[in-house]
Amino acid sequence: MISLPFLSISMRYDAIWQALLFALCGLGILLYGIHMMGAGLKRLAGDKLKNIIQKSTAKPFMGMIVGFAVTMLTQSSSTTSAITVGLVAAGLMTFGQSIGVLLGANIGGTVLPLLTAVLPSSFKPIIAAILVFLGAVLIFFFKKDKIKDLGNVILGFGLIFLGLVLMDMAIKYIITLDGPKEFIDNAFAQLSSTPELGVLVGILFTMLVQSSAATISIVQDLFAAGTMGLSGALALMLGANVGTTITAIIASFGSSRVAKKVAFANTLIKTIGVVIFVIIFRFAFYPLVNVIYENTFLKIANEPNPMIISLSHLTFNILNSFLILLFITPFYKLCDKIMPEKYEKSIEEQLLDYSLIQKSPQLALSFAKKSIDYMVETVNEFFKIAKAYSFERDDSLIEKGVEYERTINLLDKRIHDYLIKLTISALDDKSSTKLSKYLDLIKDMERVGDHCTNLFEFFKERYDKDMHLSQDGIQDLDQMYTTVGKMIEGTLEAVKNWSPQIAQEVMPLEDETDRLEEVLHERHIHRVQSGSCSFINTEHYVEVLSNLERIGDHLNNTLESIVYKEYEKENVYNH
Repeated sequence: MISLPFLSISMRYDAIWQALLFALCGLGILLYGIHMMGAGLKRLAGDKLKNIIQKSTAKPFMGMIVGFAVTMLTQSSSTTSAITVGLVAAGLMTFGQSIGVLLGANIGGTVLPLLTAVLPSSFKPIIAAILVFLGAVLIFFFKKDKIKDLGNVILGFGLIFLGLVLMDMAIKYIITLDGPKEFIDNAFAQLSSTPELGVLVGILFTMLVQSSAATISIVQDLFAAGTMGLSGALALMLGANVGTTITAIIASFGSSRVAKKVAFANTLIKTIGVVIFVIIFRFAFYPLVNVIYENTFLKIANEPNPMIISLSHLTFNILNSFLILLFITPFYKLCDKIMPEKYEKSIEEQLLDYSLIQKSPQLALSFAKKSIDYMVETVNEFFKIAKAYSFERDDSLIEKGVEYERTINLLDKRIHDYLIKLTISALDDKSSTKLSKYLDLIKDMERVGDHCTNLFEFFKERYDKDMHLSQDGIQDLDQMYTTVGKMIEGTLEAVKNWSPQIAQEVMPLEDETDRLEEVLHERHIHRVQSGSCSFINTEHYVEVLSNLERIGDHLNNTLESIVYKEYEKENVYNH
């Protein structure tokens, strides 16, 4: 008879199969609880979770801290690794930045097994019941999304304990049966005597369930029940650390080569550590852990204490992470040698790949933002050469201008199509508003590019017809170009940082361009009337001023979209 409070299952017929089904049911509930808790925490964190990882510096130690903090939030090193792979695939993080994050994630992933080991078995059913009830109340009786997300976190945490209770219940029953107990004892004795085999089993099982926390929780239950010895449990724990990297590998499928390199590096980090620990297992690691276990508070009343597994898991990941950190440069070189970076797609080509939209709409939106940053940079460079061509004939700049115009038009089309694909994804209101603003922004940037093309055409015709500006005209035009140039530089900075403060500082320059157009237009008419320049120059010069003023208008549209939060959502479809 297997029993829990208010639950009794007869085991007279097919007892072993019923117990195994209970164990599988517990495992399923445990995995779903981990997923639910992590998903709820990610929704509570919103874009901050992604931004925390993305903003990690190139310094590996800082990335390590960030990886640890994010994994503490999600309670899943696999999730952090998968997010990191996605950020690298989207070009939002470098390979070097990712390594520190992965190292921190490995340490952060040890917290959940440690927490489940600390709590006594008798408390787990009570905790599970309270948390599941409380989480369900928050989900079903409150309307606010944040409260519902908190309910998912609490319910998920409760399901983790419920799953552990069901598995513990099934395992304890099975080991009371003579036949299964003898088989289990022999099997685990083999794992204990051959740690390499235990590591392999741990790898394969964790690859199957895609959660090292689940594997280690089961191992702790087996050890606590006296079914598995310390040596076998430690071997399975080491294997679980390698098996959990399968999630990042799956996340890298269909991504760039550098993203696959990150997933490979994640596996290599764990593999290096496990190989080193397996080599010294019999001579140092197991004897040291055993001595600590036998002679400290960890062993109470001769009862197996699963905390030793969690502490060993924590120790392994700390030592392994700092070992890689100590030899980070040779590690980079090793990864480069095994997986050298080959040709990477340009941003224009990457915009044809919609797989990121399906994997993570939020990451896809961030990639679109990076593409927009690149587009604004391209517009800025186009304006610079248009200005240079306006004051000195250099036909080599014409070819560059044509290439910039082609790139800007291509980016406009592909970013637009990419964002439209994103409109059907499950984005929250804040992200949908950003998407709408991005659509208008790229259209304004495309129009700025058109005006730069006009400037090239105006001055090419002037040079071909040998029409020259007066010295006063050159000075006036330089003043107008300088003002608009400052506005483009400021807009680029405001867009990159999406900073309302920077945008507000730049916006007054639009009024200055309007004023300058009127003043310089009148000054030009005065020069024509006074005979200091020919009448034939008038039309072209006015058109140049007009195009520069219109560039200011389009830049101001972009700045206003950054400053003001309000936006009409239906505008998404008006492009």
